[in-house]
Amino acid sequence: MILERIEIKLDEILAIHDALPTWIPLTNQYAEECGYKTIDGLRKWCYNNLNPSMFQKKGKNWFIHISVIHKVKRKAV
Repeated sequence: MILERIEIKLDEILAIHDALPTWIPLTNQYAEECGYKTIDGLRKWCYNNLNPSMFQKKGKNWFIHISVIHKVKRKAV
């Protein structure tokens, strides 16, 4: 009984985890949260400090991989 409930909960957690995006777009709102006035400042920082495989342009937008979000330098606002 208890093991079945644990398995159900783990399945729910895995489903939520799988639904999360792996690439986050650089937006004006995210740039402002990091302390930058525009996307360009944040993009330049990412370009100079992150591995190119974790920072990519897809179409006309720049994206950052979720695994390096913690490395993004946040300016004091």
